Amino acid sequence: MNNLTPKQLEVIDDLFESGGDETATLKKHNIPRKDWQLWLADKDFADEIAARLQSSKRQSQIILSKYVSIAATKLVQLCGSENQETSRKACLDILSLQTGAKPIAEQDNSQPPQTIDPATASKLLAVLAEENPPQE
Repeated sequence: MNNLTPKQLEVIDDLFESGGDETATLKKHNIPRKDWQLWLADKDFADEIAARLQSSKRQSQIILSKYVSIAATKLVQLCGSENQETSRKACLDILSLQTGAKPIAEQDNSQPPQTIDPATASKLLAVLAEENPPQE
């Protein structure tokens, strides 16, 4: 059981409802910045904020999970786009999703790249080959 005051719980509620606007929340509840810093240093207060953040993250993941298959389908369709850049980016995104890798721009190249299964790689290469016929 936490040892938070009703006011602290109300401030945390408002903080999350305001989208994290600390300044507006503190002003609304007339909380001096010094008191806010003391609250943040309190383990129970920090634990309550952490628990709420974790809950929000979990809710977001549940919502996003409903759309993963739709996004994957759209990416596969974009691989066949007539626009070569769109097709290329869609294929790279699929490869990143398949391997769990970060997009190319965000990658840390100090780690060796992960591999994907040969069947998936073959399909992606076939799509790319259709878009880029051999030049003579």
